[in-house]
Amino acid sequence: MTHIATSLLWTSRERTHRRFARVFPFAAAALVCYALAPVPVAVTASALDIPSFQPSVNAMRAWTCHGRTQQEMVSKLKQAGIIKHDVVQDAMNKVDRANYVLDRASAHVDAPQSIGYGQTISAPHMHAHVLEDLLPALLSSKKSISILDVGCGSGYLTACLGRLVDTMTTTTTTMGVDEWTANVYGIDFLPELVTFSMQNMQKEDGDLLVQSSSDSGSQATVELKVGDGWKGLPEAAPFDAIHVGAAADTFPKNLMSQLAVGGIMICPVGPDGGYQSLYKIKRLHGSDEHPFSTSDVDKHSSSTTFTESDYDIEELIGVRYVPLVHLNE
Repeated sequence: MTHIATSLLWTSRERTHRRFARVFPFAAAALVCYALAPVPVAVTASALDIPSFQPSVNAMRAWTCHGRTQQEMVSKLKQAGIIKHDVVQDAMNKVDRANYVLDRASAHVDAPQSIGYGQTISAPHMHAHVLEDLLPALLSSKKSISILDVGCGSGYLTACLGRLVDTMTTTTTTMGVDEWTANVYGIDFLPELVTFSMQNMQKEDGDLLVQSSSDSGSQATVELKVGDGWKGLPEAAPFDAIHVGAAADTFPKNLMSQLAVGGIMICPVGPDGGYQSLYKIKRLHGSDEHPFSTSDVDKHSSSTTFTESDYDIEELIGVRYVPLVHLNE
């Protein structure tokens, strides 16, 4: 369920901010790596509709952030302005991509790589984008963080998320907040990839794994499971952050309903082989029947009712992903 991340090269993100219930125009451009003049607009009746045309884009310095080492690659991502926060840079520096790929010789090339089973590990610049886009939701959480990575693949981004919250936990603890906790869940529909993720993480990041931790005082935060990406992990919801590593053909309402208020989901949406875009979905509030609260006390109550007006969405960049698999179809 990891994706083939052929994101376009952008100089700056042309972010179009919209609410779900609002009619939204899309300026079309060809799916290429440079900006084109916009062509006639296509209008969608609902923000849950997938656009027929692609918005115009500008060039960005992705795909060029190659390095001989993990640190050199990450440094170039920072220089290109893709990594903006030190905490993201620190997390990516700590998780060597060479432990999560089949071809170690090209581990630090800014490009996707096959991990078997028809899946890939994304290009490093895509992982950097995801971490940066999810960070605001994590920084706004109080005392606890819960994250779901749908389509853990080889485990790389899941490990980066683990390192990210581990750093945040340590920093917060030193500030005198001893009760601060974090949980990162990685799921994949392929048992072989869940096993692969565990094996990869155990090379140098085994301290993150709940399954490998024998120390009751351990800061282990990551739990890997076999799961259906469309269903998510309702028993652990709600989540402050959700990442989806494969393209949903429609907006995944079950996953969106598992966001906490203020939570952010990064998800590609679009048909297999057609126009796809990466979306940033934020939950603004809960439904009237099952309201969420942003307080620490009842933040982890669940809502099964889906209401479009509860969400806000930004279109980030054009992408090409493998499909989010519908099981039992």
